[in-house]
Amino acid sequence: MRARQRPGSVPGTLETVFHILRDRGPRDRATLPALACLVVALLVACGAGTSPYLSFDPTGPCTVDGRFPGAYPSLEARVPATLQGRPPDTLDSGRNCSATELATLAGHGIHEVRYAGASWFLSGNAGITLAVFTGDGLTAEWIGEWYEATARAARNTRQIDPTRPRLAGRQAYRLDTINGDSVQTIIDWAAPSGDAVYVVIAADAPVASIAAATAAFPTDH
Repeated sequence: MRARQRPGSVPGTLETVFHILRDRGPRDRATLPALACLVVALLVACGAGTSPYLSFDPTGPCTVDGRFPGAYPSLEARVPATLQGRPPDTLDSGRNCSATELATLAGHGIHEVRYAGASWFLSGNAGITLAVFTGDGLTAEWIGEWYEATARAARNTRQIDPTRPRLAGRQAYRLDTINGDSVQTIIDWAAPSGDAVYVVIAADAPVASIAAATAAFPTDH
């Protein structure tokens, strides 16, 4: 049995999609300890008993970070509805506006990123999140850079291995890491429509499940 690790505080960029894996019921709450602070949308959610959802006005100016189910319904609708034959365990959406959350994206002139993510909890410590990111001028390369920068800044992350595979005929950006004792994979690539970036995030997931996750996204307009 794996030793349970206490969540540590890490910079706030990997958190933006991994957050959903932490929103499990009491029975499952301890099953992803190595991932706990990589899966929350904001660092405040690392506190015990603190809700990871932060309400905001999705139609207002982008002055604060926030997320909750139904914040951006049209974006949530772009997330695959099923993975390996079943619907997600969680689905929500939000946005990042702060320099802390935008991190390296701010250096590319990105001032707002909107995202939607759905998570599937697998057996044991395994889980997969499928997400869609949008932003004016946002690219898959910059999202890949964003995840890698945060992984390198995280104190418990090691064996960071960035690669650039082809996926559905498109350039993809893959990051394989170990955080604590959790094997994590992030893959992102441009949507065929060119107006979004698709992201697959896996923790301790089988290779077949990761392949199914990438195949869940549409390959044409």
